[in-house]
Amino acid sequence: MKRLLSCVLALLVALSLPMSALAAEAPTAEDLKTPPAISKLEIHDDGAGCVWLEVTVQTPSNVRGAVDYYENHESGYNQAGYIGGLVLQYSIDGGEWQETSLNYSPNYEQDDDSWTGIFETEYLNELHVDSQVKARARYTGAYADGNVRVSDWSNELVLNEQADFNASQWALGELAEADRLGLIPDSLRDADLTRPITRAEFAAVSVKAFEALSGEKAEAGEDPFTDTDDPEVLKAYKVGITTGTSSTTFDPDTLLNREQAATMLTRVYKKVSIEGWDMSRDGEFADAFSAMFTMPEPFEDDERISGWAKPSVYFMYANGIINGIGNNTFAPKAVTDAETAIGYAQATREQALAIAVRMVKNLK
Repeated sequence: MKRLLSCVLALLVALSLPMSALAAEAPTAEDLKTPPAISKLEIHDDGAGCVWLEVTVQTPSNVRGAVDYYENHESGYNQAGYIGGLVLQYSIDGGEWQETSLNYSPNYEQDDDSWTGIFETEYLNELHVDSQVKARARYTGAYADGNVRVSDWSNELVLNEQADFNASQWALGELAEADRLGLIPDSLRDADLTRPITRAEFAAVSVKAFEALSGEKAEAGEDPFTDTDDPEVLKAYKVGITTGTSSTTFDPDTLLNREQAATMLTRVYKKVSIEGWDMSRDGEFADAFSAMFTMPEPFEDDERISGWAKPSVYFMYANGIINGIGNNTFAPKAVTDAETAIGYAQATREQALAIAVRMVKNLK
């Protein structure tokens, strides 16, 4: 009878205590180091020049148990300390790691004690909507003895991940955009993009630009050439944005110059924008094409630009797609043997992809 009474009294005492105090166990060293989990990373832009990161964070149950232990045990403060905030470590466009505090987003209702929900940074001046961002987070706080309490770093999320291009520094941003727009053909994906571009490679870029502007999928047709069976060349030929160097040859490995690159991509635009246009009837649409842009002032080396290429060169320049090389010169092609020997006016692979990006963004 006494044993039964003791059990009942013990049960009544237990029921009078908070359930969390009964359930929580003293936190272990592993609990105190457990990081948060990031499930989502986003860039937000208010359209007025303010850009920030928004992060969805979950706090694991063993971390919540450690915090719960502190709240319900006098000695817990010494063992578990407390979580005072979340720190975000981030890298923008391959730059150095930087740190900032995360605050609860004012756009969402959430429990401030759970450390789970939507958090955001202050405005980040170097951030833009297309930035590549790497980010990870950890808890910060303190122990009763004044020592800093930090967890391990969370998982790392990457936003707008850029391919590892073998290219010049100036081209990396536009190459990342080319990748997002689907403008990089397989033949160039792992290539040295600083090298001059061939006719076959540029045909492949032109096909990608055509598909992006038209929303149509190009298909290869019958092969009239004896020197190539490249499917991208055959697609460009069937679409009508390139020709052979003869009725049976294409010369796929011949390098392109700047006026040829301008002309081939202009054909893409004509094909998409001028109903009924094809290369065999190009002259019939000269007036319609001329009405599409305002002719800029001539380049200083205008006399070097081939007559057949001038409308395309100035169309591309007027629309901010192909720029000059400085001093109001365009460098359309090599004229002398010395210029040919040094590769003067050759179009490079990274240049071709950059102008394809500008074309799709400026003219779509």
